[in-house]
Amino acid sequence: MIKTLIEKFTNPAGKLDRILKPIEKDLLLLENNLRENMFSGNSELDKMVAYFFKSGGKRLRPAIIILYSRALNRGYLADENFRIAEAVEMIHTASLVHDDVIDEAETRRGFQTINKKWGSKLAVITGDYILSRALSKLTSVGILAVEIFSQTLNALCIGEIMQKNQSFKVISMEEYINKSERKTAKLFMAGMECAASIMPETNNLVINIARGYSYNFGIAFQIMDDILNFTGDSKKLGKPAGNDLKHGIITAPVIFAVEEYDKTGDSTLKNLILAGLKTEKDFKKAVKLVIDSNGIQKAQVLAQDYSSKAVNCLANLKDSVYKQSLIDLANYSTNRKY
Repeated sequence: MIKTLIEKFTNPAGKLDRILKPIEKDLLLLENNLRENMFSGNSELDKMVAYFFKSGGKRLRPAIIILYSRALNRGYLADENFRIAEAVEMIHTASLVHDDVIDEAETRRGFQTINKKWGSKLAVITGDYILSRALSKLTSVGILAVEIFSQTLNALCIGEIMQKNQSFKVISMEEYINKSERKTAKLFMAGMECAASIMPETNNLVINIARGYSYNFGIAFQIMDDILNFTGDSKKLGKPAGNDLKHGIITAPVIFAVEEYDKTGDSTLKNLILAGLKTEKDFKKAVKLVIDSNGIQKAQVLAQDYSSKAVNCLANLKDSVYKQSLIDLANYSTNRKY
């Protein structure tokens, strides 16, 4: 059952398995392919790839592709669209492996990272290998898919550099959303847009629905991730609470908190950030200031606004169980606990 695949990622009401029920078999096949059809022939590389995929994942990127494809095509899923879904999850996985190297992260999803377990050099190679398999999938779909994802990978790289350059700086909400689009939303967008673009009866409306939904879903999802970095259970998140701020990554709750304190003439939080949170005491104080402010609540409202926009983008899509799942996923994205 699909519940066994995603039980660690269900929301408080246990609804995610029910939301994804219409594509249960698709996700089971995708999970099987990710775990069993990634063999390189090199035992050490295969061990690292299998190790990372064993840690699981929400699989929401391929899920929205499959749901939208079936919603557009009277419940039918073409092989090409399934390969796009596989490729998206592979690219996402490769980016996580590389992110862990860049961040020198020691854990992800409660497991040691590949770079912690085998070293950064082998981790980079593992990420590159997974990316190569994704490109192979896209090549089999066609040149349009390769072009769309080439632009997306470009955006991901720029987003990563933007985040690095913004480290321990007080950025604007516009800068944060721009970075979040490149680092998170673009991959959601690429998958849905690519799937929509190769449909037999595609048109601008179909493609615009895909772009609008995936962009707003992706931004809402990222904002919620950033909220959970302060409020979530560290064991369920698979990384320490406040970890992003500790590494100088400034997110929506922090931006709102700084703005709130600034209005009262209190620059403590801003000064701690600009000074680089050099000590554990500084870090804990900064986290407390964020939690004691209304920053998290304001970020929640912002996430729900983007989630509502995602749902509104589906207005012209014909009603089906797949459309309803897309609506429920948008709502889930801002109500999850990890």
